[in-house]
Amino acid sequence: MPDPLPNPTNDVARGDDLVRLLRKEQMLETATQVASDILVSLSGIEVLDHFVEAARELTGARYAAIGVATKEGDQLEAFVTAGLTDEQEKAIGKRPRGAGVLGMLLSRTAPLRLDDLSHHPASVGFPPNHPPMTAFLGVPIRQGDTVLGSLYLTEKDGGFDEADEVTVFALGVHLAVAIRNLQMLKRQRALVSGLIAAQEEERRAVAYDLHDGLTQYVMAAQMHLSVFRGALERGEVTLAKESLRPTLETAYKYLTDSVTESRRLVNGLRSLALDDMGLAGALEQLIGEEKARAGWQEATFAHNLAAERFSDRVETALYRIAQEALTNVRKHAEARVVRVRLLVRADGENHDELTLDVSDDGNGFLPKTRDADERHIGLQGIAERVRLLEGHLEIISAPGRGTTIAVRLPMFVREEAQ
Repeated sequence: MPDPLPNPTNDVARGDDLVRLLRKEQMLETATQVASDILVSLSGIEVLDHFVEAARELTGARYAAIGVATKEGDQLEAFVTAGLTDEQEKAIGKRPRGAGVLGMLLSRTAPLRLDDLSHHPASVGFPPNHPPMTAFLGVPIRQGDTVLGSLYLTEKDGGFDEADEVTVFALGVHLAVAIRNLQMLKRQRALVSGLIAAQEEERRAVAYDLHDGLTQYVMAAQMHLSVFRGALERGEVTLAKESLRPTLETAYKYLTDSVTESRRLVNGLRSLALDDMGLAGALEQLIGEEKARAGWQEATFAHNLAAERFSDRVETALYRIAQEALTNVRKHAEARVVRVRLLVRADGENHDELTLDVSDDGNGFLPKTRDADERHIGLQGIAERVRLLEGHLEIISAPGRGTTIAVRLPMFVREEAQ
């Protein structure tokens, strides 16, 4: 059977397909290499600047942008552009939050290629002073089911093709890693910032205690002893010893109170009871001391830890949380009954947790309102400690109905004591 006659049209089509395939492979390889180079050499927000510029240069687009999604994934919290001048950026004003086509891309899983952006049904137009944009290519940036943002390109002579789509999609895969790294970096910085803030609040609280507690006791003792010394210098002690005895006894009482307050402040900086007795024992001692100072009718402590120990950071955090909560009760609640519970809860399904509840029958307050201002320092310190251990804090209170501070810590914090 003779060979079929050659078909020039088919040969041209196959040749065009081969050229397109080779171009897509070349663009994919280039995009992957560029993305890898960016990730190796850069971190933080500057990595987005390099990604968006790389996308613009590789595709020949006039403009490019990266939108970083919020935690909820339904809006944009950051928007990085390439191709616009500083004057154009200022003239446009506020960055987009995710309306129109940009918002629609956050719910897509596949790229979107348009010949004219303004003709899409979801288009909401441009703000004043925005340059015209017609040809459009958008790629969602996702990691599994998590929406991280989108990469957009606009304005390319002749429009965008499959090779551009492959390029931008490849950049998007690596960009997802960059955005995740950026989120982790921001979270680490927030944790460090929160820790520093909590430490500053603790230092401020210690300063208040020194001023309002120890200093007052010492000054009162000094005043009474000065009176007694004056009597000694004037030779009046023998003649008026009975009248001076209350002065001496009052000074002695103030000095005794100063010693007690000094020990409390030292314990506030680092509880030696934690080292000696463990968390349960230290809390039991703390509750007893606070009951004596406040004059509560009843202060109970329940736990199921026995002699179990946890890591230093967990024991210290829970001790400080209880300490702050009990201090707030003593200073603000006018309570008669206080109850503290420290429990390990196990459900057998790897959902075990360590819980601490501090409840009182005092006058209560309205959380997250001005009623909570006086408790602000203590509650902020509690919240920061819980957040640093990736736990959950609930404050249950209402005027006249007492208050409960409920802390839940996941059991991955259950570690061998250092």
